Amino acid sequence: MSGKFDPIIQEHVLRITNAKIHFHYLGHNIQNELILIIASIIKAEIIKNVKEAKYFSVILDCTPDISHQEQISLILRYVDVSSNSICVQESFLGFLNVDDTTGQGLFNVLLNELKSLDLDVDNVRGQSYDNGSNMKGKQQGVQKKLLDINFRAFFTPSGSHSLNLTLCDIANSCGKAKDFFGVIQRIYTIFANSTKRWKILLENVPDLTLKPLLSTHWESRVESVKAIRFQIAKVREALLQVGETDNDSKIRSEAKSLAKNELGDFEFLVALVICVAKNIAIELNVDPIFPERRVIRRKKYFDENQASSSDEVPQTTEESFRVNYFLYIVDQLLKDILPDKEMKATDILNFLKRKCYFRNAFIVYRILLTIPVTVAFAERSFSKLKYLKSYLRSTML
Repeated sequence: MSGKFDPIIQEHVLRITNAKIHFHYLGHNIQNELILIIASIIKAEIIKNVKEAKYFSVILDCTPDISHQEQISLILRYVDVSSNSICVQESFLGFLNVDDTTGQGLFNVLLNELKSLDLDVDNVRGQSYDNGSNMKGKQQGVQKKLLDINFRAFFTPSGSHSLNLTLCDIANSCGKAKDFFGVIQRIYTIFANSTKRWKILLENVPDLTLKPLLSTHWESRVESVKAIRFQIAKVREALLQVGETDNDSKIRSEAKSLAKNELGDFEFLVALVICVAKNIAIELNVDPIFPERRVIRRKKYFDENQASSSDEVPQTTEESFRVNYFLYIVDQLLKDILPDKEMKATDILNFLKRKCYFRNAFIVYRILLTIPVTVAFAERSFSKLKYLKSYLRSTML
């Protein structure tokens, strides 16, 4: 495969094929050794850049592999100052095997790995994990263990997980929404609990397949609804077949009830359309927003809604000088020095690097950009590993 793109490899393979050389160095042991050498060089370069940046954050995600061995994906986030243009990097350093999945066990694995990489744990400025209690727990979680030895390691819960949990809690707070998703789950359960019934489903529903609801992933609900919304007639036919042919009287009764009552209920049909309305709007190139009515604001008088003097926090003379004079002058000076255009945080950081006026501001911006907001990259690393393993299995076959 490499010979298709590399003329040197192509010539090497040709000489092997023609028996001009006998030591070709293409055995699996040699290839594995070359891969390990390349990996060690890349890792050494990453560690060198992390040390140059000084401050870094750790991003961890944990999941079992196919052999049920628990693994941690380790990502380091840092501001790369090694080149002329500063950029924020999230570098994958590998998968770590875990035997003890408690907060203390995972924390020990993290500390040992940082020590082996010769990275100082005192320079950690951020940490981000999923919402598992062993990760984010306030008493025994990894984030608490790390904060105990480094109080500057600011913990950021995964943004995507937090949003999913929020959306799921919102749905669970509404009785009708709970009933609606309960029906979706019942339809899936009927077919999933029997290979015979699943075969009936596949015979009637050849396109989108039914999916279960996951309590922590809101997007799973969208996919579950979509499969029924766009194939509701076929799903209903499959339920009717189960209601006529299944040997279990309870399953027959429930399948008929779902087909005739729930799927025949207009309110349920409206809820189906609402759940996928955004997808339909995007397909039609329509903004998925409701138009807002203009709010008429009444003019307020000077003394209206003003905080009373008793609510104000008194300042010392020194604090008043710092806030009202020193910081004001610094803000105005920085504002006047910065270019008069819209700038991102990385743009400001690159500008401060070229100037030597605000060394502390330069450090603050670096720490700000070091703190992660999600563990998405760590989660994707497991997906890439799955694709890689699938590819290797297919090539071996």
